[in-house]
Amino acid sequence: MTSCLAPAGVAACCLLTVGLLVAQQPAPLFRVGSKLVEVEVTVLDKKGNPVTGLTQADFTVSDEGKPQPVAFFHFDGAPEPPPAANAPAAVERKSGSMIFSNRVDSENESPNVTALVLDGLNTPPQQSVVVRAQVLRYLRALAPQTRVAIFYMGPQNVQVIHDFTADAAALRARLEKAVVGIPAQSVTDYEQSIHEAEAFVNMFAGTPTEAIVRASMVRQLATESAANSAARQARVEHTLEALEILGRHLAALPGRKNLVWIGAGFSLVSIDTTGRAPYTVGNNFEARVRDAARRLAQYGVVLYIVDSSGVPGGPFNGTSPTTQLRPPQGPFEDLRNAEDRNNDPHMAMTTLASITGGRYLFNTNDLTSGFKQAASDIQGSYRLGFYAPEEQQEQWHRLKVQVKRSGVTVRHREGYRTDAPAPQPVPWTEKGMNAVLGNPLGSSVIPLTARYGAASAGERVLDLAIGVEGIHFHRDGDDLKAELQVAVSELTTAGEPLPAFTTTLHVSVPAAKWDEASKAGIPFHRQWTPSAAAARTRVVVLDAATGQFGSVDIQAR
Repeated sequence: MTSCLAPAGVAACCLLTVGLLVAQQPAPLFRVGSKLVEVEVTVLDKKGNPVTGLTQADFTVSDEGKPQPVAFFHFDGAPEPPPAANAPAAVERKSGSMIFSNRVDSENESPNVTALVLDGLNTPPQQSVVVRAQVLRYLRALAPQTRVAIFYMGPQNVQVIHDFTADAAALRARLEKAVVGIPAQSVTDYEQSIHEAEAFVNMFAGTPTEAIVRASMVRQLATESAANSAARQARVEHTLEALEILGRHLAALPGRKNLVWIGAGFSLVSIDTTGRAPYTVGNNFEARVRDAARRLAQYGVVLYIVDSSGVPGGPFNGTSPTTQLRPPQGPFEDLRNAEDRNNDPHMAMTTLASITGGRYLFNTNDLTSGFKQAASDIQGSYRLGFYAPEEQQEQWHRLKVQVKRSGVTVRHREGYRTDAPAPQPVPWTEKGMNAVLGNPLGSSVIPLTARYGAASAGERVLDLAIGVEGIHFHRDGDDLKAELQVAVSELTTAGEPLPAFTTTLHVSVPAAKWDEASKAGIPFHRQWTPSAAAARTRVVVLDAATGQFGSVDIQAR
């Protein structure tokens, strides 16, 4: 990919005060000394049916065991008016300029959305075919006004098959035509290798060379297992990174954000079989899995994970036929047991789902059960908010929401993360920026509104309003300060970024003017002559304190 970093002399540092550019009325995520924490809560009765009709007085919220007063309450299970038809990114024109934004019109959009993720990283090809067929059938019976998006998680990046729409026919048509490729086989069929090794050793049974042959087979299987372990680790990292990209893309959507992920999943551990039995854990992914799940929870994403393997032994089971033939014991049983653990996704998938307040669905041949469960849970869904005090360090806070009614089950995300007052800045690397600029999915973590139009002599002008909601501000006397890095890059028709303009903004907001800043946004201005190779422009704003970013695409030249 072409380098997108501008020469050092191009970058500029400036001290800004906030001016009024675009009026916005969201509830600010930062108050002087506190932040609003929103929690999506699902309440179910003993039969698993949604419980409706609850009021704010029925709920109690505790943060690390300390009761918190509920400052915000909304029932999300009520029917909503039909959403407006899908509109392009440009939402209005003023004086020859066009307005582009990654914000969501929360008054006209449904507060609940469902995103489907087809998994091309962890799912065998035969299972992927069944998943696609079942999803197409399900979309034919999709309830009206249901907003759904379809994404594909592949070896290279996350592809948008269709972004959010209530048009089920459009979703089906796009999925039928989508070319997503065959999932890569990242690990070998280890069970088949063990079966062949057993058969080979049996050929020498009772001979003087049997022990030598067995030892040779163990070494070969251990080498194969080590290669599989490395491939599994890379796949886990790639999968979690893709989920976080999707989380950032969904972050600014209001209400409940259901992410239905259909795939074979991955194990929480990878067993090292290069030594002697009993084997030990070579890689433990629990910390990385929990961190990714907590980021998704912070974005308000609820994971519904469906195991694409289906019912064991059923028609959709993806296990190797030799699995059904293996003997209860054998010369390589320790290796087989280790591989079974390496392929068991239950702990990892349960951890991911439970931290976000979602579910892990397995042992079912209905691979659309995630859609159905998410739709059912929405009917008993409530949104609560409370103001948490500012912390002196970054840490994870565990939440507990209870309902003053017996016989009910309450589901919600495990907790939320607080930001340290002065985190270490996150460096903007060339590799990181190239990945952001070239990724087909943008991020709505930091809200952006861009006014784009023509200037004199064929130049283009950009006036950007950066929302303060997704930015970490730290105290400095009577001021609230943040450091932002802005990149403006033109992209070719193939999505390749051209060399980018980058700059650093040192933002200072007087605490007394925080409400004004919340409505106005942080201003940024740029004027330039567009490249003849440019098809569109992407603007990215990175919060240097947290590494979070927002992006907006400008489709007009």
